[in-house]
Amino acid sequence: TNGNLHIRPITDIASGTGVGLDVLNDASDTVQDLAIRGETTIFRNASSESARLDSSGRLLVGTSSSNNVGGFGGSALQVEGLTGGTSSLSLIRHSANNVGSTILLSKTRGTSNGATTIVQDDDVVARIFAYGADGTDTESQLGGIQFEVDGTPGANDMPGRLVFSTTADGANSSTTRLTIDSAGTSTFTGNIVTTGTLSSNDITISDTSPRLQFTDTNNDDDFSIT
Repeated sequence: TNGNLHIRPITDIASGTGVGLDVLNDASDTVQDLAIRGETTIFRNASSESARLDSSGRLLVGTSSSNNVGGFGGSALQVEGLTGGTSSLSLIRHSANNVGSTILLSKTRGTSNGATTIVQDDDVVARIFAYGADGTDTESQLGGIQFEVDGTPGANDMPGRLVFSTTADGANSSTTRLTIDSAGTSTFTGNIVTTGTLSSNDITISDTSPRLQFTDTNNDDDFSIT
């Protein structure tokens, strides 16, 4: 047959103690696919539940019920824990070169998985947000970083900008504080504060036509350099 389930010593397929499950084609002894179907699939270690796939297809690690961080309705992957080790993710790359671990985020304008429909100017391609519990829920945002399209994209041409935001005291949504556009221009919407004593090399403007510009937005001609 195409596949039979075999129960055998775990050391036949992995390290450890106990039993292992193999799905093999008996004629060719080749490994076949294994599908598990259930409304909720629960994984347990010796003493407690480790993870589950719930009825909505969400992978819950360290918890048996879905959360609603950010008001997104429950993310596809959720990790909860009481310590740093049980509430964190780690990526490690071992290679004899100068390349490290990678987190990849992407977006298309397609309407099905696998699409490559081109994005457009001002599209938000990826976001990283942080939320804190406010005593009622975990939907109040502290700040975030957005990756946006900054111009007209094309084949092998993807102009981008970074938008950094923080949330003001008394608010629950963030405000843009720094934008770095596709030309490398940085725009600050708050104060720039330095600690310590400024020296001649603390602020450097390097360009063919360097310029430091002050714009008085309320037209009352007041600005100062201290």
